[in-house]
Amino acid sequence: MHRMIILGLTAWFFLLGNAVVAETIYTWTDADGVRRFSNSQPPEGVAVVETIEGIQGDTGGADQNRQAYDRMVEEASQNADRHFEQQAEAKAQAAEAERARQMEAQDRRIEAERDKLQAEINAIDGRGLSTTFSAGMKENLIQQVQEKLDLLENNPDIYFSGRPSPEEDQPGIGPADSDKEDSDY
Repeated sequence: MHRMIILGLTAWFFLLGNAVVAETIYTWTDADGVRRFSNSQPPEGVAVVETIEGIQGDTGGADQNRQAYDRMVEEASQNADRHFEQQAEAKAQAAEAERARQMEAQDRRIEAERDKLQAEINAIDGRGLSTTFSAGMKENLIQQVQEKLDLLENNPDIYFSGRPSPEEDQPGIGPADSDKEDSDY
């Protein structure tokens, strides 16, 4: 859009050529950082306004006026380029911040899941043996949970694939509840 303004101003100046009458051109930078040009006064509240006085239609001053115009266009183009570069940089920083936030969330989720699995191992290990729960069953359950813990440590993406996120996790369904399912055997 900013380039369209610059192109429009360029076309306007070229069409008028030497037929330009004596007039004041106002330049200012708006709130978005875009350089504006107009033959009417800028809106209220604009802090810095530059003026170019006396653009004449005579041939003697045409070169001088053309040079002033070319400088204005070049400056406006550079300002627009800087503005777009700043916007691109801001978007890149926002994307990087979002990636960092997602990585922190993933780290918290891994840590929480690690704590659940370790608590499950501790619960199984602390469970007493009985006629319905033998030492072999205990070792087997600990080994199964330890395999889950190893997978979580080595490849969390595979571990969490197809698993509900913490927001979707429901009591009685998660991995920490697996010993409750096996306790009836």
